[in-house]
Amino acid sequence: MTKRARDVLKSSCAPINRTLPVVALLVCSLIHAPANAIPIGDFNWSEHTAAECDAGLCGSFFSVDNFSNDPDFSLGLLGDAFLNALVNLQTDTGPQSLVLGDIVPGASSQSIDDLFGAIISSATLGFTFGSPPLPGSIQLLDEAGDIVTALTAPGSLLIDFIESPPVTVPEPSTLVLLLGGLAGFAADRKRRLQRSIDAKDRDRVSAA
Repeated sequence: MTKRARDVLKSSCAPINRTLPVVALLVCSLIHAPANAIPIGDFNWSEHTAAECDAGLCGSFFSVDNFSNDPDFSLGLLGDAFLNALVNLQTDTGPQSLVLGDIVPGASSQSIDDLFGAIISSATLGFTFGSPPLPGSIQLLDEAGDIVTALTAPGSLLIDFIESPPVTVPEPSTLVLLLGGLAGFAADRKRRLQRSIDAKDRDRVSAA
């Protein structure tokens, strides 16, 4: 390859060489672990049937199912208990709370409290997920997948656990990409410095 051809190749590749490190660093900055939504249970509100009422169970009741260990839908082996599950009610006689206790994976709990004929306007669910508590938050979703804050009529809501983005060590491929970008920056800086030195040397020769 002639010197002129080499010069042309260098000049045409220079923009690419300068751009690649920038692209590499941008890709690295965009690589992160997003939060994941994981279905872990159901929150249900229903009414006892007439037959149940004849047997002494009347009015509304609430139940919570914990399927956080379901391998097809949620955390699988990482499933954990719902601790201190509590249903908070707004009623025509004021706020009330129903204690459902701890609910282990694969189990459910139902309220047995007598509400004394209170008219319920809404119900919210609260509990601690996991021991020690897992980082994240709980959301309730309706059948359309929309986030709701409470049940306002008999029905069922999906309990969704939102993981907090974990702080992880970068993968080897990410490290290689990052180091490649830094090496590219260093090489480009070295080339520019060398060109500057060569230009000064040529100026000295011309002046002599």
